[in-house]
Order: sequence, then structure tokens, then C-alpha cells
Amino acid sequence: MRSQRGWGSVAMSCSLLLLLLLLRPRGAGGCLHCDRPFLRGLGVLLGDAVPSEVPNRDTLIQRQVQAFERLYSTHLPEKHHRVLDVHGMLAVKAALSSWLRALKETPWKGVHLLQLTLAQHRDSLRTRLREALESFADLAVTEGPVLDCWTCLRINAQCFDGELCGEEDPRDAERKEITLYLFLVCQSVLLASAALL
Repeated sequence: MRSQRGWGSVAMSCSLLLLLLLLRPRGAGGCLHCDRPFLRGLGVLLGDAVPSEVPNRDTLIQRQVQAFERLYSTHLPEKHHRVLDVHGMLAVKAALSSWLRALKETPWKGVHLLQLTLAQHRDSLRTRLREALESFADLAVTEGPVLDCWTCLRINAQCFDGELCGEEDPRDAERKEITLYLFLVCQSVLLASAALL
């Protein structure tokens, strides 16, 4: 009798875990810091551009990928800078990938020149990203999903004006976000404690 009850609670815990895994928010796969496969691809492209005899090659590549990951700053002055359409982000990523492929074809001139070139390209890419954010903020109608680069989620609302649709009072929207966050934290604590019992 006890073993049947034990298997029942294990099965229930497994089903709850599966449900939570299926319902978890998916990453947008668009913003640079959210798109892990793209960042791994950047590491591969940089690895092709840096010769294998360079000392601390792996550390150099990892630091440069992290610098590109931090390209999008979450401390931009306007709240509407947190969002971008998928098409705009794909254009930024395509420009970065094609530039790194072209860098692979150039002759090797040393680590310091490579780091200087990468820093200059990050600055130009940051400017391009800011321009894309500014031009997207002026749009009235969007085609397709919108990326929220603060939460790494897609927003499928068609009536988008720099903020979530239908919220006139920012304090009310913030209050709703806090309530939702606290609800999810309490629910996860309860489910975790039930799973441990």
C-alpha cells in the first residue's frame, strides 16, 4: 500500500514538473543576449578568424563574445528602447555575421589590432541597434512579433506603442507585473515544497 502511494506521488510530481517545463516562457531567440545559439555561432566565427597559435585564444574568444552579448544595454533612457521587431534584430545579426565572415578572410595582424577592430565594430553596431530601436519606436503598426529585450520574450500584440497595449497608467502596469511575479514565486515555492514531500 505504501509503495503504491509513493509511486503515485512520484508520478504526480513528474507530471507537475513536465507541465511546468511545457508552460515555461520561451526565449525570443532574437535579442543578442537572449539568443544563445547565435552567440555560440559568433564564438565559432571568431574561432575561425583567430589562429590556433594565439596564446589564451579561448579566453580571448569568450571575452569578445561576452562583449557582443552586452551590446544591448538594459539601461537605455527610454522605456520603448526595450522592444524591437524581429526583422530589425535579424538585420543586425546578419550584419554582424557577415562582418565576422569577412574578418576571417583578412590576413592576421595580431591580437591587439583584432581587439581594436572588434571594439570599433561593436560601437558601430551599437549605433545601428540604437537607430533600429528609435525607428521602431516611431512605427504605428507592426508586422509580426515584437521582441522584448528586457525579458527575452516575444510580444504578439498588434497595437504596440512602446509600451504594453491598453495600459494608460505606468504604475498600474507595474503593479500588475509585481503581482504576477509574486504569484509565480509563491506558486513555484508551493510546487517545489510539494515535490520535496
